[in-house]
Amino acid sequence: MWGPGWWGAPMWGFWWIFPLIGFTICLVFVIAMVRAMSSGRGFMCMGGHDRGPDETAELRREVRELREEISRLKGAR
Repeated sequence: MWGPGWWGAPMWGFWWIFPLIGFTICLVFVIAMVRAMSSGRGFMCMGGHDRGPDETAELRREVRELREEISRLKGAR
């Protein structure tokens, strides 16, 4: 089947580009999955995961501090 014959060579012309494109897409997905599993980040469109203190906890802490300051000011009167 691989010798010269009436069927010709299957990769003549520009047809070699399609397997190359498919291989490139598969490679991109493999790299994205390795990045997602190793670093905890998602794909590029998903954005990063914030590992630090989140904004809600910081706002609650500030509100608690303001309430303590208000109670101190009321007690000073």
